[in-house]
Amino acid sequence: MRNLLLAIFVANLALTLVALVMLPDQVAIHFGSGGAPDGWASKWTHALIFLVIEVPLFAFFMTAGRLTLRMPARWVSLPHKDYWLRAENRAELETRFTALMQEFGVVLFAFLFVVGLLTLDANLSDPVRLNETLFLTAFVAYMLYVVYWLVKLVRSLKVPG
Repeated sequence: MRNLLLAIFVANLALTLVALVMLPDQVAIHFGSGGAPDGWASKWTHALIFLVIEVPLFAFFMTAGRLTLRMPARWVSLPHKDYWLRAENRAELETRFTALMQEFGVVLFAFLFVVGLLTLDANLSDPVRLNETLFLTAFVAYMLYVVYWLVKLVRSLKVPG
């Protein structure tokens, strides 16, 4: 999963670079009802927004398992944390939580990639317009995945036995 997370992150960076080359100087960065643009910025600001969001997210998803174990227990909120934060269970927690967070990261970055493609397509259209149907389909699919992932998280961190 780690390699897949890295690959989808690199794909997002490549898409950001492609957008810098292909987009006009001013681009729509936000869209309202019906896909009509209602927020504009330079293509450099557009690229910077994606980088400011995606680089820290990538670092977080790659290190979430280790970070969780380094935090004070009072800051950790996990199902059955008293069990999982015991010294004898920490290695298993790191393994499980790392896998879960990297999986979540892959899906989040895939969603952001779709949003990036839709934004690129919208800004290359005349008139500028977001394909709202595709965006809403991707958004609903992502939200359904979030619900699935939360159930998976709770089940994965059940106390064994």
